[in-house]
Amino acid sequence: MSGKSPSGALSPYYYKGGYFHGIHYGSYFDDAESLYRMIEKEERFILESPERRRIMIDLYETSLTPEVLEAVMRHIGRLSPRIVKLSIAADRKSLRVLRCAMKKAGVLDDGRYYLCTDMEEGKTWLVSDHS
Repeated sequence: MSGKSPSGALSPYYYKGGYFHGIHYGSYFDDAESLYRMIEKEERFILESPERRRIMIDLYETSLTPEVLEAVMRHIGRLSPRIVKLSIAADRKSLRVLRCAMKKAGVLDDGRYYLCTDMEEGKTWLVSDHS
């Protein structure tokens, strides 16, 4: 049964023989408060279900201020028991910041997350059998 995640993405989303949970945190620009509210809704949605998931996060066009970045890292940390694999798509500059933040926070092992500028590449990695 296909539904939608709180952020409006089809969930589960079927892609190239596999499924993943999409999260739209993109296009919040400088509206951190709205982003925080959406993070809370998505988190509640995922943590209230027993499934472990492959998750794709879109962060395009959202300003990753130090505060927003910290909130996203805490969010991923809280979700980590439910994450099989995580892919995050954003622009190159944001990916550099995210890469450093992910390593510093240690919220997921290197093999469980993938950062990319191409959402199709991220989706393909998520549904592939290898990490």
